[in-house]
Amino acid sequence: MTSDPAEARIRPVIPTAERSAGRFPTITNETGIDDTTGAAPGDSFYLDLHTHSADGSDDAGATVEGYLRWITGRRRLGYRIDGFVLTEHRRFDRDRDYSALAAQYDVTILRGIEVETDVGHVLVYGAGEEFLRHFDLADVALPYQDVFRAAWEGGGIAVGAHAGRPRIGLAEHVDRRAVSLEGIEVIEALNGGSSDAENSHGLHLAEQHGLRAVGGSDSHFVSGVGRCLTAFREPVRSVEALVEALRGQDFRPVAVEETHDDPEIRERSRRLTAARLDQAITHADGEPLEYNRDVVGVEVPLGAFEITREQIIAYCDSVGETNPLYLDDAAAAAGPYGEVVAPPGLLNAVLTGRGPDPEVKFGNTTFMAGTRLEYYAAVRPGDVISGAASVKEVYEKTGRSGRMVFVVNRVRYSNQRGEDVAAVESSLVHRQVRPRED
Repeated sequence: MTSDPAEARIRPVIPTAERSAGRFPTITNETGIDDTTGAAPGDSFYLDLHTHSADGSDDAGATVEGYLRWITGRRRLGYRIDGFVLTEHRRFDRDRDYSALAAQYDVTILRGIEVETDVGHVLVYGAGEEFLRHFDLADVALPYQDVFRAAWEGGGIAVGAHAGRPRIGLAEHVDRRAVSLEGIEVIEALNGGSSDAENSHGLHLAEQHGLRAVGGSDSHFVSGVGRCLTAFREPVRSVEALVEALRGQDFRPVAVEETHDDPEIRERSRRLTAARLDQAITHADGEPLEYNRDVVGVEVPLGAFEITREQIIAYCDSVGETNPLYLDDAAAAAGPYGEVVAPPGLLNAVLTGRGPDPEVKFGNTTFMAGTRLEYYAAVRPGDVISGAASVKEVYEKTGRSGRMVFVVNRVRYSNQRGEDVAAVESSLVHRQVRPRED
C-alpha cells in the first residue's frame, strides 16, 4: 500500500483481486489486532460501536446512565472509554435524546440500529428517513444486500455484526453458502459477547476478503460496556463523523485493556488477545429454528376490569408507593391529570396473560429475561380496561453461553373508548442446558 512511516502502524492487508479496485482496504494485520507498542492511549479515540439498553432492547438490563456510571468507574481505574453507540434491536426511536447525560458525564453517546437480515445481524449507523421508511425493522430476515446498499446510498453505513458468530454472523454464511460480499466494506470482527474462536473466525474473514474491522462490546448489562472498542485516529462525536470515519481507514478493533494508561497492561493484553485469536475456524452445527409462525401477532382477549380507588390504594400499599398523584385527592387535583390516577404497574398486576403458544422446538429449559412497560395515557378510577395478549416476535441469538431463543410476549391495554393506554412486553428465553452430573 505505502511505505510512509506515518502509516506504518496501521499495517493494512492488501485487498483481494476482486476488491483491489474498491475504495477501502482493510486495516487489520495478521492477527486482526495492532500489535505495536508505540502508540499511547491518548493518541486514539475509543468508541464502543455496539451496545443495548433497557430503553430500546427487550433483552437488555442496562440503563444508559448505568453505562455512564460504569464508564466513570473504569476511567478511575486507568482505562480509556470515550463513548458508545446505542444499537437497539430492530427499532429506532427518533425522540430519544441523551445529550444532557452525555454532557454530564463527558461521554459521547451516539445512536444506530441493529437489524436482522438473511445473513445475520447488521449494525446501521446514520440511517436516514428513507432507510427507516423503506424497511420494516421488525422483520428478522431483511435482504442483506438491500440493507447495505440503502444504508450507503442514504448517507450512512452498514456493518456486519459479530461476524464470526454462528447463524447470526456473516462469516458462516460466506463459508457455507458462498454469499456475495458485494457492497460490504466493514464487519465487527471483535465482539465482547462472542467467544475467542468466533472472533478469530470474523477476523479471518476480514483478512481474506479485504474488509475493514471494528470492535464492539455487544453489551446488554452495564458491566459489559467497553469490553471491546474501536480506536479512531480522530475524535468521533457525532453520527456524521462516525459514518465518515468508517468510510475511511483510520480505525482498528481493540480490547479495553489496550486503552489502559499502564504500558505493561497494554502490551500483555495485545499478546494475550493475539494468542486467543490464533485459533482454528470452527462451525457450530444447528438445525434451523422451528416454531409456529402463524400465531405471531395474533391477539387473544384477556377480559376486562374496572379500575377502582380501592384497587389503587391496595396496590400502592402492597408495593410501598406513596406518590400523592395516586393517593391524595387535593394533590392530584393540582397535578398534571387533575385527579387521582392509577400507577402504571397496577395494570400488569390485575390483568396478565400470554398470546398463543408459538411451540418453539428448541431447548429443555426456559427463564424470564425481563419485562418492559410502556405507558401511553393516564388511567383513572372508573375506566374499564381491556387486555389483549399476543406473541410479538420470536428470534434467536448465540453468545458465549450458546444458542438462545427469545419469545417476546405482549399485552396491550385499552380503555372503554378504545384508546391504548399501556403495553407490557416480557421476554421468555429457551435454552438447552446440559444436565448436571452428580
